[in-house]
Parts: sequence; C-alpha cells; structure tokens
Amino acid sequence: MNLKNFKISESDMMREGIDLSEKFGYVQFAVWRKDAKRCNLCLYKDNKCIEKIKMFSGKSFGATDFFSVRLEASDIRGELEGVTYNFESDRVHFVDQYPRLISGRQKFGKKGKDIRGCFVFDDFNWSGERRKHIPFKEMIMYQCHLRGFTKHSSSGVKHPGTFLGFKEKISYLKELGVNTIIFLPIYDFNEIMTAEEAKSKEKKINFWGYTKDACYFAPKASYASNPEEAVTECKEMIKALHMNGFNVILDMHLADKTVEFITECLRFYAIEYHIDGFLVDTNIIKADLVENDPILRHCKFLGNYWNTSGGKASSEIFANYNDEFLTISRRFLKSDEGQVYDFFNEFKQKAGDVSIVHYITQKSGFTLRDLVSYDVKHNDSNGEKNYDGTEYNYSWNCGQEGPSRKKVVQKMRFKQTKNAFSMLLLGLATPMILAGDEFGRTQKGNNNAYCLDNTTTWVDWSGLEKNVETFEFVKKLIAFRKQCGVFYCDELTTLDSKGVGLPGISNHGREPWVTDFSYYSRELGVLFYGSYYEGKSIYILFNFHWDSHEFYLPEIGKGDWKVLMSTEEKKGSISAKKTYDVEPRSIVVFEHD
Repeated sequence: MNLKNFKISESDMMREGIDLSEKFGYVQFAVWRKDAKRCNLCLYKDNKCIEKIKMFSGKSFGATDFFSVRLEASDIRGELEGVTYNFESDRVHFVDQYPRLISGRQKFGKKGKDIRGCFVFDDFNWSGERRKHIPFKEMIMYQCHLRGFTKHSSSGVKHPGTFLGFKEKISYLKELGVNTIIFLPIYDFNEIMTAEEAKSKEKKINFWGYTKDACYFAPKASYASNPEEAVTECKEMIKALHMNGFNVILDMHLADKTVEFITECLRFYAIEYHIDGFLVDTNIIKADLVENDPILRHCKFLGNYWNTSGGKASSEIFANYNDEFLTISRRFLKSDEGQVYDFFNEFKQKAGDVSIVHYITQKSGFTLRDLVSYDVKHNDSNGEKNYDGTEYNYSWNCGQEGPSRKKVVQKMRFKQTKNAFSMLLLGLATPMILAGDEFGRTQKGNNNAYCLDNTTTWVDWSGLEKNVETFEFVKKLIAFRKQCGVFYCDELTTLDSKGVGLPGISNHGREPWVTDFSYYSRELGVLFYGSYYEGKSIYILFNFHWDSHEFYLPEIGKGDWKVLMSTEEKKGSISAKKTYDVEPRSIVVFEHD
C-alpha cells in the first residue's frame, strides 16, 4: 500500500461502519467515539502500522465526536490487499462495531491479540442456490453449535469444527430428515471470559458465544479452515444448505445493543448471507418492527413471546419458542402425577396468531440421553462447585445414576428416548431436535455446559454406530411426519367444525370419549380424524403408568386399527378391532384402515 496513490477527503457517510466499493474505487470509514476530540484511522500490514490518517470530525452537522474519512484509488483492491485497520483516539486503539471480518482471533480458545478489521472484497457467487421458503408447519428444526458439531475426532470430516466441516455433514442431515438448522452464534465473539464473568481466576471459555465483546457483522474467523476466508466459507456452507433444501436460522444474542443496531445487523445477514430467520430477544425486538420492515418481514423470527397484530401473515413470520412444552412433556415422560390434561393441551398446540416451536431438549439443560440417565445435575467440571445450572430438570435416571451396564436400565432408557421423540415429533407444533440427541449424545450429566470446549460439548459421532436403533426410529418418525396430512391441516380443532360427526382432534382415556384427567391418571388417547385432512385417521395411545393397561379403541367406521409404530418391544398382532394392551411407559400409534 502506498498512501500517495490515494485521494483523501471527508466522507459523506452519516452512519457508522465501512463502505467499500471496488467498482467506484473508494473506501469510507465512519465511527463515533463518545466525547472524543480527535480520531485517527490506523492501517496495518504484516502486523505493523504503515499509515495513520487523521479523520474528519462532524462539526458541520454538530457531531464533533463523529469521525469519518474517504480514501480513493484507481486500484482499491490491490492497494488494500493484506491490509487491516483500527482506530485510535486518546492513545487508545479500538475496532469499530461494524467490521465484516476481523483478524486477531484466528484460533478458538486462544486469547485474541491486536484485534483489527479486514477489508472484504465480496465476489461470492450465489447462482444455483435454489433457496426454498419452508413454512413453520413443514419445518423440522435442528439446533446445534457449529464448532461442537464436527470438532470431535470421530466426526470424520476434513475440516473439524468449521463451516466447511459442517458442510460435509449435510448428507447426514438430509438422511435424518431435518430441514431447518438453528445455529448458536456464528458471528465473531470473544470466547475468553473475564475473571468476573467466569466467577473464577482460572481461564474459562464461553463456548456458546453469548458475550458482549463481539463483532456481530463478521462471521467467526476461528470457525473457518482459513480464517482469512471466513466470509467465503460461511457463505459456501449456507449456499450448500439452501441447495439441499434447508433453511438457516441464526441465534442472535445482542441484548446489550440498541434496537437500531440490532435491526441493521439482522438486515445485513438477511441480505448478505441469505439467512432465513433469527432467534431474538422479544424484550428488544418487537413484532411491529419486523412487520413494517421491507427486508425482515420476509424472514422467520423465533422468540419467547410475540405480541402481533394477528392473522395468517403473523403466523408465517413469528413463532413462540419457550420451555412450556419442555417442562410438561418431561414431567409426563417421567410419570409425574397431574400431567395428562396439560400435556394434551400442549400436544395439540398449533399455529394461531403466531406459530409454536416445541422441544424437549435444547442447548441449555440436559441432552436427551442425560435426561433419561441422571436424576440430578453434575456440573463439577464448570468450576462453580456445581452451583450453576437449573435444579429443575424433571429427569429420571431409569434406575441408576449415570452410565449403566444393567440391561433393564439400558432397555428402559432406550424406550424413554423413543417416547420422548414420539411426544415431540407427533405433536402439531413445529418440533426442534437438539443435535446428537438422535443417537444418544451425552454431556455426562452437565446441564449448563456453556463454558466447556472439549469432548463434553463436542458431538461424539461414534454414538451413531452404537445407537443406530434410536437413529432409525427418529428417521421413521420424521418421515411419517412429512407424509401425514394431519401436520399440515389448519382446520383441526376439538370441535366438529366440518360437520362430519367427529372433531378433528379428540382426547380419550382407556375408554373412548371418556378422558381421565384426574391427578393420578397417566393414560391418554389422542385421535386425529382423517376426514379433516383427507387421510387415514390416526390414534395415539400414551401409557406412562408403570403397569400395562388395556385400552378400548374408538369405533369410527368399518375396518380395523393397524399399529404403525410403537415404542414398546411387544411382538404381536399389528391390528386391533376393539382393544389393545399397552405396556408400561409406552406409546403406540395406530392408523385406521
């Protein structure tokens, strides 16, 4: 770089950030430094400061602590190749909030040094992307940590823990049947926790990425096989996902930022990275802001609670994402008293003014394997004396805490895992699976593994071979969900809204039409009547009592009930006319001929 080749002038930018145009041969910088009197743009190459340029203050419009500068050159790309930048004010160097790529945090878990912005000349080609809009009612979501998904040596990818490593696993995800990926933060955050954040003098890692020290507009450099190509590699992964029929949702944890900043950031990812949706804090981002934004209103938004204007348009944009189903389904799964009524109400939930996302596990809390293997949390490795993490896990270890060689324990854990997936994937709300649950990923009883970057949080792919039955069962459930019309029907209610003699959804007990919602009941039948979705009727029996029970099947016309799938290992008739014995803690799904 040779400064003599540049024309330096005051920028006309009225917003913070960088504006780079190779076509018109310029780069503009603008930054606000509260109460600062002066500010310099510092340019570096080979880790040395090669130029320091005085920036112009915004005196002309009354903002003396707002600074900008414009650099013009005939070969702007050639001049800026290998150059990085930051700013200096009052002898303090700092990076602005808007770099598209940063240097200095190339290795995950290593303390960043000399954090600077990089110049990104984006030549990425999105042609052939074939991006698809997936409605909430068709989504099968999959929440995962990008690094943790392939970092384990068992992943077998060429670039473990990276965007390209995840790209190598797309064929696996297609086989499983999920179609929407929810990534924990993939923007560039500082994972090295301060002593105050860590509540310890020892070095700790914020593995999840929920930190205030972050460059939200830059993909995480340490998630790239080549940190200098993080932008390209991230876009390659997203394009590959879109080409294979997936949608991509980003978890954007920007709680310390202004609404204006957050809105600009979300729009940036929607436009520049073709992101399909976001998980956000509804205390900050409101529905009316999204509904009235020309870019964001075409994205999906997940949040704890949306107060919308109502209507179909809202249910296509917004989905409530909270722990209500998690708590109720876990308690029903472990045979707690008084759960039948609440579970039925959650199980039949579907899109209203907004859509609904259900999950039994998520990144915070037990994995599904740990949910059926531990009664209490085991967070000792977090360095907080096991005080961290929730005490309310609603889990059951099936007879022995932690790993077990007892066949009776292993058998029950396998059944309870199948039960949990059946409860999740047969309900009407949009389901979300936690990565690795489909083949028994464990965190060894840790229910708050936010600070561990090791085999505790990395997906161990050897579990796929060990738990192939679980994987195949989940595949079967997802395939059934995709082909069964009940999950796409908007007219299902507990009323006979079509005048066909039966409601679209109905609840039953051991006898048809006689539901037992008493405190001690643990049995439930749910009927989806086929006339509402032009398909075969489906009847699901839940028996979470520790004894087997005989259920009478509803008579809805000629023909028998055929067993489609079951979490019990009972071998017997695959059809039933009037009654069926359901084994303890089992779910059976019937289809009417």
